[in-house]
Amino acid sequence: MGWNWPIFLDALTSPLLLRAAWTTVWVAVVAQTIGTVIGVLVAPTMLSPRLLVRVPALGYRWVFQGTPLLVQILAFFAVLPQLGLSLSVVTSGLLALGLNEGARMAEIVRAGLMSVDSGQREAALSIGLKRWQVFVLIVLPQSVKVIIPPLGNNFNYMLKATSLLAAISFAELLRTSLQMAQFTTRPLEIYSAATIYYLAMTSVWDSVQHRLERWTDPAQAARGPALWERRHAQTNLEPTVESFLARTVGNGLAGAARSLVETCRVRKVYGTHTALDGVDFAVEPGEVIAIIGPSGCGKTTLLRCLNALASPDGGAVVVGGEPVGMTSDSGGLVPIPTRAMDRQRREIGFVFQRFHLFRHLTAIENVALAPRLVLRKSRAEATELARSLLARVGLAEKATAYPGQLSGGQQQRVAIARALAMKPRLMLFDEPTSALDPETVQDVLDVIRTLVRDGMTIVMVTHEVGFARDVADRIVFMSEGKIVDQAPTREFFTAGRDPRTEEFLAKLL
Repeated sequence: MGWNWPIFLDALTSPLLLRAAWTTVWVAVVAQTIGTVIGVLVAPTMLSPRLLVRVPALGYRWVFQGTPLLVQILAFFAVLPQLGLSLSVVTSGLLALGLNEGARMAEIVRAGLMSVDSGQREAALSIGLKRWQVFVLIVLPQSVKVIIPPLGNNFNYMLKATSLLAAISFAELLRTSLQMAQFTTRPLEIYSAATIYYLAMTSVWDSVQHRLERWTDPAQAARGPALWERRHAQTNLEPTVESFLARTVGNGLAGAARSLVETCRVRKVYGTHTALDGVDFAVEPGEVIAIIGPSGCGKTTLLRCLNALASPDGGAVVVGGEPVGMTSDSGGLVPIPTRAMDRQRREIGFVFQRFHLFRHLTAIENVALAPRLVLRKSRAEATELARSLLARVGLAEKATAYPGQLSGGQQQRVAIARALAMKPRLMLFDEPTSALDPETVQDVLDVIRTLVRDGMTIVMVTHEVGFARDVADRIVFMSEGKIVDQAPTREFFTAGRDPRTEEFLAKLL
């Protein structure tokens, strides 16, 4: 019994299937809307500290998540009339689907609400907003970007779940397909046509979901993928960059170029904003560089280019005689494999402004994770290394504390220990004290001073000009994506400088 194209094409263009597909869509939309509204209303009650409020919500979820959807459909259609409440086929189906979906959406919305930092609620309460206003205007809008992906998955499920309404003789897509298959005795062709309708419906929804995600989180859309950055080959390199690569690549620290870090004509563009505009920069082994400048001038972007968290749109970054994130060939620069880039990053420690500790791990687990998984140390070795590094930064007694139990200064010191655990030859600090209160700043600065005394090569973005003057060998001043001034520290603060530098220092000192 071979494939019959005429029957397949007739089914695909059949008004019956088209009408059934439309029925499936509107039923799914209405049921999903009912479920979403229920989820939004029930989720906050599931988080209520009041038992009398929380228990009914948990009971509703328990019943509708714990029993089969088919049983719920039959109950609304056949059981309720026995109790004196007679419902139509359409009403029975919509209520069953909507209430079942409401239980799932309540959990999804609850997860979204829990993702919003408690500080947002406190900030809203502190300015006098009522609790319902805090929920509607502050918490719910921020939780939407967490809610939408699983909501989209649930709607795709709902499109297929409508097929269960066939049990109460509701003429949606699958039941209509079944009837046509029985009439034509060609189930393969009929169900294949129905499958195309289902794929078309879910494909349209996937497009809608993507647009919703971009609309609810425009910043994420502008940033691009969160876990990686697209890397493009650079062809037709400038002669200056070509000669730079010929001079530095492969020489390491023993060749003609003795700098540990060198950049040449580095450019980085985000949309219409040029973050870096032709930056030339070098760091000698053991040197401590402090980068200062106004906010938005490209300081952090330069650090991110040094360890391939950002990929330059032009120019090149070379660390230890090796282009970072790229490799040189006859056609210019091409991206290196992810594994090779991961190897490069191991040797470049990065301490973030906002700590970025793994919040589900204790301090010692944060520090031991990379040595164990990346350097392949045994759990005992990694734990011992982490313990010694925590002691080195003055936090031996906080080894089993979670990030949420630590002050900002303590979290930053754990972050430094985590970076040191990989034994990097270069440390990058992105404004390590800007998120700290004055009492904890000194603790972090003392740890950095220890690294300086130990001879660690450091590039540090900072607004702590006094600290930079104490520990840095050289000061670099950036403005509008360019290095405007750089000089040995004593000379930088005493000699006449570029007017932009003088204006910036006058505001700080």
